[in-house]
Amino acid sequence: MGSLRNPVGPLPSSIYWRRRVVAASVVALLLLLLVWMFNLGGGDGETRGQANTGRDDQRAASSITPGPSSTESRDDTRPGGRDEADDGSDGESSGSDGGSDGGSGAGPDEGGAGGDGAKNGDDEPGGGPSGGGNGGTAGLPACTSGQVRLSLVAVENTYAPGERPRLRLTVDNSGGSDCRVAVGPGQAVVTITLAGDEDETVWSSDHCAEGGDTAQLRVPARDKADHTIEWDRRGSAPDCPKSSRDAATPGTYLAEVKAPGLGTAQTSFVLAKD
Repeated sequence: MGSLRNPVGPLPSSIYWRRRVVAASVVALLLLLLVWMFNLGGGDGETRGQANTGRDDQRAASSITPGPSSTESRDDTRPGGRDEADDGSDGESSGSDGGSDGGSGAGPDEGGAGGDGAKNGDDEPGGGPSGGGNGGTAGLPACTSGQVRLSLVAVENTYAPGERPRLRLTVDNSGGSDCRVAVGPGQAVVTITLAGDEDETVWSSDHCAEGGDTAQLRVPARDKADHTIEWDRRGSAPDCPKSSRDAATPGTYLAEVKAPGLGTAQTSFVLAKD
């Protein structure tokens, strides 16, 4: 025991004490390192165990199929619940379809009854009717003289040089049902003569009419429909020879329209001088 307190050796005792302190420190450090490594290994094991437990819980939760919600249960158990809802939606769909069909169905009637549609067609050779298509007249009866009345007016009283005269034929239907009038150039024939020389025809719509032009005008019940005829200011003759296509001279002209079975109507206009 005395050698522990008082080191024996050739060196000073302080050196031996320093060596003992260093050795003790090294041993203490080794012990601390061992304790730390032991604690570290245990902590990792717990972490791994917690992670594995979490994965197991997730797999268990995902394997459980959720049951029906309270709302679905009420819908399934209510007698006829879903069928009644489907029926309602079908009814609304049918109603909207019916409404759209009804709205679109009014288009052809309006187009057939309107007079504007009869004003925008191609000009016939030598002048003739503008428009007057067949739309909306299928199945309609022909108008009769006791049902309709014809009138003819010049769109303008005087036409400047180079300006084409336009005549408006109006059909007034006093009957209680729609009817149709043939207004093609070979059907509702318009004749133009020079005032004071009515026996000589200057131009007639049927002279240069094409055989397939059978335009029909729909006339609504208790309403009117218009059809416009345009003249190119040139003469005509039967079979439309080129020699008859001379330009009309200035003066006052008389125009007459004649529709078979419906009578006639007249008007006048002036071709102004240069």
